[in-house]
Order: sequence, then C-alpha cells, then structure tokens
Amino acid sequence: MPMQLRLNKKERMIVDLLKDTGAMTPSQIAVQTLMLPSETHNTLRRLEKDGYVIIRETPDSADGSMVMLSGDIRSALVGSL
Repeated sequence: MPMQLRLNKKERMIVDLLKDTGAMTPSQIAVQTLMLPSETHNTLRRLEKDGYVIIRETPDSADGSMVMLSGDIRSALVGSL
C-alpha cells in the first residue's frame, strides 16, 4: 500500500520535485515551483521540521544550502512506484 503523506499543495509540489531531481538549492526550488523565495524558505523549514527533507549547508552553492528528501521519505516514495 502506498505511503500517505499529509502535505499541503505547496509542500507536495516540493516533495514531488525533489523525488524527481534528487537535490536542489532553495532558489532552484522557488523557480521550479513559482513560489516566492520567502514562501519557499518557510515551506522548506516546515518540511525539515516534520522530517520530510534535509537541508544541508554547502559552501559551493550560491544559496549556501542544498535540499533533499530524507532517506525514509525517499525510500517510501520510490518503493510505492
């Protein structure tokens, strides 16, 4: 049975995007989802707090961070395909 995620529309857009791409910067996510940067930031922080995503600091990125799905969420989503 597929995993049921309790996400609002914006959170779901980000999770689906990361499922397809692997990892992205917050700016890339904002561009792809057509969300304002502040809205993207707030949504990413909620997703991180709830354990859906991991935000890693990366000095090589212009944003200074990369966002990826947490291992449990990625496994559940890939396993449900």
